[in-house]
Amino acid sequence: MDHCKLHVSVNTPNKPSKILALFALIFAFSLPFLLVKTFPQKQKQKYAKKIIALPNHQALDKSIETTTVPNNATELKQSNKTPVQQAKQPISPPPSAGWLRIKSRPRDTLTTLFIRAGLSVSLLQQILNTTPQAKLLTKIQTDQTFRFYIKNKQLEKLITPYSNTQYIVLSRNNGQYHVKLHSKKVTTHNLFVTATVHGSLYNTAKRNNIPPQLIRNMIAIFSRDINFSRNIHEGDHFTMIYKALYIKDKLVGTGDIIAVSYNNKGHLFQAVQHTDRSGHTDYYTPQGQSFKKAFNRYPIQFSHISSMFTLSRYHPILHYARPHKGVDLAARIGTPIHAIGDGRIEVIGRQGGYGNMIKIKHSNTYSSVYGHLLKFQKGLSRGSYVKIGQVIGYVGQSGLASGPHCHYEFHVNHQPRNPTTVQLPHAMPLTGKDLSSLRAHAGTLLAQMKHHENAHLASRGINVASR
Repeated sequence: MDHCKLHVSVNTPNKPSKILALFALIFAFSLPFLLVKTFPQKQKQKYAKKIIALPNHQALDKSIETTTVPNNATELKQSNKTPVQQAKQPISPPPSAGWLRIKSRPRDTLTTLFIRAGLSVSLLQQILNTTPQAKLLTKIQTDQTFRFYIKNKQLEKLITPYSNTQYIVLSRNNGQYHVKLHSKKVTTHNLFVTATVHGSLYNTAKRNNIPPQLIRNMIAIFSRDINFSRNIHEGDHFTMIYKALYIKDKLVGTGDIIAVSYNNKGHLFQAVQHTDRSGHTDYYTPQGQSFKKAFNRYPIQFSHISSMFTLSRYHPILHYARPHKGVDLAARIGTPIHAIGDGRIEVIGRQGGYGNMIKIKHSNTYSSVYGHLLKFQKGLSRGSYVKIGQVIGYVGQSGLASGPHCHYEFHVNHQPRNPTTVQLPHAMPLTGKDLSSLRAHAGTLLAQMKHHENAHLASRGINVASR
C-alpha cells in the first residue's frame, strides 16, 4: 500500500518534480563556468593585438637618447616598437672603432656627455685627476659639438671647440691622457667703421653694428685726453680701422684698433698703433707722442696711507723727528707690490731701516724705492729689467716698521717728491727710425680713414666741406 502511494505521488501532474528541480539547480551553478570557458576565447582574439610587452631593464639601461613617443596605436603598430622603446632611442651605440658626434644640451656636464657616449664615469674621474688641463673641457655651452673617437670601447681622442679661434684635443698615448689647446688658422682683414654720436657711445655703436669691444678700446686709448663720462657731445664723430679675424672666410672675432680718430666738438684726436724695433706695441699720435702713462700712481692696492710725505716726522720707533721721504701704504702682509714703471733694478736686498728694499731706475730722471718687503719676487736681481705692473715683491714689516706696509718713494733728478701729488710724465715719445716709420704709416692710414669718413658723411647728406 505504501508502494502504491509513492507511485501515485511521483506521477501526479499537480506537483513539481524534484528531479527537474535538481537539474535546474545544477544548470544554474554550471552556467557561469560555461560562459567563462566559451566567451573569453572570443575576447582574447578581439583584444590580443592591444597587448604590448615592455622591454626588460637591461634594454632600458643601454638606451641613451630620448625621442618622440607616438601619438596613437596605429603609429605604434607601424613602428613595431613599444612606447618605452620609442621614448628611449640611443643616438648611436658606442662604436667598437670610429667617431661619435654628440651635441651638448642645456645643463649638460662632462659626466652626462660621457654617459651618452657610452663611457664610464670612472674613466672621466681618472682623466680629470691625472690630467690637470682636462679642466678646460668642463667649460660647456649649449649646442657645443663633442667628437669622441672610441676604439675597442676605449676613448682614444676627444675634440671640442674652446673659443672661436681655439679647440681642445684630449688624446690617449701609452695609456696616459694628454690635453692640448690648439689655435685655428686665423687670417685678418682691415675693416672701416665710422659713426656720428647720438645719445651714448654704446647706443651709437649698437645702432651702427659696431662691436662694443672697439668702443672700450677707443675709450682706453683716448682716456688721457678725453673724459668720456662728461665730455661727449651730440654730433661728435669717430672713425677707425680695426683688424677683423676670419677662419675660412667666416668672421669669428674682433682684433685691435689700427688707427682711430675722434672729433670732440671740433677738437680732433688721432691715434695710430705702432710696434717699435724692440717689439713693443702701443698707440701714438701722428707726431710720435705716446698715449700711455709712463708710471702708475701707486705700487699696491692699499687700505690707507698710514704716514704721509713730510720733511719732519716723529718716528714711531726711533722717537725723534726726521724727514719721511715717501708715503707708507698700509696693506696686509703678503700683498703683491708692483713696479710703477719700466726700468732696471738698481738696488735689491737688506738696506738698514728700509729692511728688504728695491730701488728701480726708470730713466736718468726718474727712480722709485720700495721698502719693508716681506720677500722679493723670485728671479729678480740687481740689473734685472722690469715692466710696469710687474710683481717685484710682497708687503712685509722688515726693518724699522711698526706694522705691515710698503714704504714708497718717487724720485725726480735724485730728489724725493711727494708720490701723491707729483705730476707723472707720459711714456717717452718715439725718436729716430721708429718715428720716421710711424709717420709714414700714419699718413697712409689717416688718409684712408678721411676718405672713408667723407664717403659716409656724403651718403647721409652732410656737407663735408663745412666740417
